[in-house]
Amino acid sequence: MKHLLLTALLAFATIATQAQITFEWGKATWNIENGRVYENIEEFDANPVTLTYDNPAGYTLTMFNIVAVDYDIYIDGATEALHEVATKQQGTDVTLTYDFLEGHDYRIVVNGALLAKINIATYTTDTLTRNSDQYSISFRINGPEIVNTYKYEATMSLDIVDQNTDLTYSEVDVKSICADLGISDITEAKFIGLNPNGSYNKAFTAPEYGYDFWDGWRDADGSYTNWWGSDGAQYRNLLGHQPYPPVYCIKFNETCDSIFYFYYESQWQEYNPDDPGTVPIVGGEVKGNGPRRAPDTHYNSIVWDWTNEDGTITQYVRHYRVDPGCDYGASFIFKTSEKAVVVNATMHFEGDEPDNISTLNESPTNKNIAIYDISGVRKQSLVKGINIIVEPNGTKHKMLVK
Repeated sequence: MKHLLLTALLAFATIATQAQITFEWGKATWNIENGRVYENIEEFDANPVTLTYDNPAGYTLTMFNIVAVDYDIYIDGATEALHEVATKQQGTDVTLTYDFLEGHDYRIVVNGALLAKINIATYTTDTLTRNSDQYSISFRINGPEIVNTYKYEATMSLDIVDQNTDLTYSEVDVKSICADLGISDITEAKFIGLNPNGSYNKAFTAPEYGYDFWDGWRDADGSYTNWWGSDGAQYRNLLGHQPYPPVYCIKFNETCDSIFYFYYESQWQEYNPDDPGTVPIVGGEVKGNGPRRAPDTHYNSIVWDWTNEDGTITQYVRHYRVDPGCDYGASFIFKTSEKAVVVNATMHFEGDEPDNISTLNESPTNKNIAIYDISGVRKQSLVKGINIIVEPNGTKHKMLVK
């Protein structure tokens, strides 16, 4: 009993002592020598650049503590920097999490750091202390020589109602790619999907995740995401951010001789014109909602006439996220230890061109009309561009305001 009481008293004394300790910023050190040359991205990933701050006061960092490092990246001697922030939870060894590319020189300049505490009551972080010491490091990541770049493109539209049946694809010149790389079969090359900045997506390179994990789906900014929109630490670790809504898909097949294109479309819903949440729109027009989450994602809807087998027509509302008239891209790389080939694919998404448009330079005189913009949002008056005019008798027509 006395032993248990003594142990408890010692534990309380330790906690009380820790509560009186203030975190002190010691000197920070890099884990690599200045000017280090990595032979490839695999070597870099095995030993990424990390800055570790000393903790001379012995302050205990808990899971609620985060050290954030503010730094700039200068690539290939550039005078303009990319600004980034790296964090470490429950520790002072902060690894730079930027998606570095092969074949480039890097100079890192740390501008400062801060220690924060997660406030679970307010779901925010409170800054405990800041540090303004600057540190810098330079290194290079070697990589294979890019010997050729191939470009492929295809066109998609809402006229394609079953994307899995009416496949849109490009045939890839695998023979030429193999010749460029000096290999006899495409399986001898490493196939990797690229992020928008040209870096390798971890779903293709991390051993615990396979190529089919993302299956080619990308968000509005062209970054990889998942089709089902689930969030979680495992997804954020691969993406560097939470999975944003999927907008389109561009992917290779398993034999790498074809590229397939898809646009995101949710389940069709039967159109109900009496639904108070439905905005009157002209058949074939696009109705857009405002963005919900970053990146700027458009949530479009369209009233679609479907002809049934008996000749009757059922109207459905189709929901999708691509914008008519816009292009969506994806890039991939095939590489060996010495050479690489980049493949760029572009999906053009076509929409119906406005028809029967009249030109108007002043507001209509009928005060009982309803005015909507091209996205289906009601307006008090005409806006520049295409307007949808709904007359009191329900007649709809378009007007163009220059």
